[in-house]
Amino acid sequence: MIVVMPFGHAVPFGSGRELQAKNTPLFEQYLLEETIPFVESKYRVAADSRNRAIAGLSMGGGQSLAIGLGHLDLFSAIGIFSSAHGPDFETRYAQVLGDAKGTNAKLKTFWIACGKQDTVFERSKKLSEALSAHQIRHTFRATEGAHTYTVWRQYSGEFAPLLFQ
Repeated sequence: MIVVMPFGHAVPFGSGRELQAKNTPLFEQYLLEETIPFVESKYRVAADSRNRAIAGLSMGGGQSLAIGLGHLDLFSAIGIFSSAHGPDFETRYAQVLGDAKGTNAKLKTFWIACGKQDTVFERSKKLSEALSAHQIRHTFRATEGAHTYTVWRQYSGEFAPLLFQ
């Protein structure tokens, strides 16, 4: 397994709201057009969706959700750690949510975890509920803990083995 952890801040810290709104689309472009092709050119990898996962924590979890669901042709596993969806989730992903059979066929692992003391816990739980309402197969793991690296290390250890089942 090759783990690549690019820096998810495509715009400078402290940027205004207008520029911050471009962060995920710019990161997505960087990931898809530069990072993945670079890794595939330097390492012998199975370059297909069955062998590629996307996961992230906090802001990176939101980016993983957006990029993963937006590119089910590229990723068959999505891991979301201590993150949630935006207010337009069901509208933005209407096609993915409306085709549960097709979406479930493309995703072999869809894993969401959040600590009960995390400020995003309720939003993370609502993400799981929205996916369940649309019959999108996933796992929601509620644990003890806050928005911390201690929790995210635990999640990484639980998520990684699921990729090889």
